[in-house]
Amino acid sequence: MKLAERIQQRRKAAGWTQEQLAQKCAVSRQAVSKWEAGQSVPSLDKLRQLANCFGISVDELVQDAPVAETEEASQTSSPSLVELDQARQTRQRRHGWTAAAVVCLIVAVGILGLQIVTYTIVRARGWEYIADWISPLLNLMLVLALILSGSVLIRTPGWRKRGLGIALVLMAGFGWQLQQAIQQRPTTISFSADGRHQVVIKQDKTTGKTVLCRSRYGLYRREKDTFPYTVEGPMKLQWLAEDVCAITYQTLDRSVHQMIATFGDRGDPISYHNMASAIQGEWSLMETNAAGWKIVADRTGIHLENGTLQEDYAYDDAVPFGTLALALCRDGLPQWTLALSEEGTLNEQDLFVNGSLILCPVAMKPTAPLNFVRTSALPDAGLFQTPDLPEEDETSLVEAMRQTILADPTLSQPLPNGAMKLDTASTDPIWLSLLALRQRDEGYRVNGVDIRVELASVQVLAGTDADQLVEVKTNEWAVSPGNQGAGPSGEAFTMTYKLRLMRAENAVLAALIPSLEEGMSGLEPVELNPEFPTVPELAHYFVSGMYDTTYMYINRRSPAQAMQILLDEAFAQKEAVLSDDGQQALLESTGDQSLWLLYDGIAEDRLHYRFWLVRCEGPDWLHCDGQWQSEGEYTIPIREAEDEVQS
Repeated sequence: MKLAERIQQRRKAAGWTQEQLAQKCAVSRQAVSKWEAGQSVPSLDKLRQLANCFGISVDELVQDAPVAETEEASQTSSPSLVELDQARQTRQRRHGWTAAAVVCLIVAVGILGLQIVTYTIVRARGWEYIADWISPLLNLMLVLALILSGSVLIRTPGWRKRGLGIALVLMAGFGWQLQQAIQQRPTTISFSADGRHQVVIKQDKTTGKTVLCRSRYGLYRREKDTFPYTVEGPMKLQWLAEDVCAITYQTLDRSVHQMIATFGDRGDPISYHNMASAIQGEWSLMETNAAGWKIVADRTGIHLENGTLQEDYAYDDAVPFGTLALALCRDGLPQWTLALSEEGTLNEQDLFVNGSLILCPVAMKPTAPLNFVRTSALPDAGLFQTPDLPEEDETSLVEAMRQTILADPTLSQPLPNGAMKLDTASTDPIWLSLLALRQRDEGYRVNGVDIRVELASVQVLAGTDADQLVEVKTNEWAVSPGNQGAGPSGEAFTMTYKLRLMRAENAVLAALIPSLEEGMSGLEPVELNPEFPTVPELAHYFVSGMYDTTYMYINRRSPAQAMQILLDEAFAQKEAVLSDDGQQALLESTGDQSLWLLYDGIAEDRLHYRFWLVRCEGPDWLHCDGQWQSEGEYTIPIREAEDEVQS
């Protein structure tokens, strides 16, 4: 007998209509009709209600055998509907756990992939996780995800127990690493108000080293500037502008020092500007100036004045941080911070206009910055800037160069303004470009910035060896070595120059030309090489800035000391002849050849001095007419705590 027939039979035996049974089961009459017609089957809950109404069990209602045979049939028949429902729920739970295990496995694979990419690709490029605790935390999450997935997917009890044991050991190890990272290598992270910039400070309490880092993608960091002193206690981070953050800290002797993180520029982002020159003029407080506050920047220095205060700082006491901030120091300790507001820009004379100058005292306690506006007329040019030659005079410069060579082939008389004499017999445009650009940068040493220029490409655009126009592309590294307790800071950028080169007797007359049209004057274009000619490896030069070193090497080596360490450890067998400044060493001099070890500036990591070993056909590198061969580079740590030589 089918279920439909039994429902109908039990209803009629009870003397109920379909309507009455429907009311007892809280369903419609049509539902009861469909049950009895076999068009639908009651749910388990409705089967229980029907069984209760008929005074029997669910098993008796659904089984085909008569009631008298129920007990015997229950021992031999297939599982009951309740048991089937329980089995269905068990399968659903098992499927749910399996799905969760698969999700955990996918998470584990994702974490493993991230770790592999980080340690094989990202770290090879000098980046690491933004905080030291991220790696052990990810490893813990990886092991936990594998435990959850393995407990479901691994069916063999023995393998499951072994895997759990290994996982517990790994979790203990990663947990210890996580604790050490949090306690011994803390990371401080601060965001600007608009969220565009991020300050990341990495500390190592075991060594006392603190480093300001760059961040990328919110996940990685790279070391940028090392704090010159050991940080003691908490640091104070204060955003003076959206892209300027002053980091004030105390050292072991309780003296207060400062590091300033800057982002971006107020002018051309590929050029390096001197902030001290950009703020030349007089500035007054924006708010009601009851105290008579005034800032004056002139050729003697930076002066702060109010009703009771008169402080004067020479430019040697103004430590630059990037191109946006200065720390005004007294006896090596910062007293005031100056920063350029984000709404201002640099005009054609590299003077800061249309913005405010922010002044803030340096202290560990909360301090309020003051905003100043320019109140004096703009000077004609910045403090350290040489006015540019107007473009309309370029053609006359080229003609003046020609007339000079005709009248004075040896270039012994004064040269036209903007022209340079290169003492070389070489016709190699690469070597001539190096000499011309280096001579140009020698004139800017007064700004206190080291410059290292590496040629990327050199292309002759017009003319012949006797008179030619050359386009030069460079990769440049400008570094302020730091002073008064501040570490090195600087930026890398690329530049493109056009040089006019005219051959004289045993010399070349050169000039930088700002436009292609004037540079081509009197020359026939040449067929350009679709690929720039190959520039020799390490075709570069280094020019150090002129700066006061009184407080520069208090807590670090000088380049001369680093040179001596390198000579003692790597060239002990050589009888080196040192220059007066200790930054050049003649290692060999045989016939027409010489081997030199040259100080090559501060490396891009700002933690090492760089040295260049070069062999020359001639007395030295500058007089080899381009006949030189690089024999390697070496680095020495700036800080005295490290002594390794790297080549």
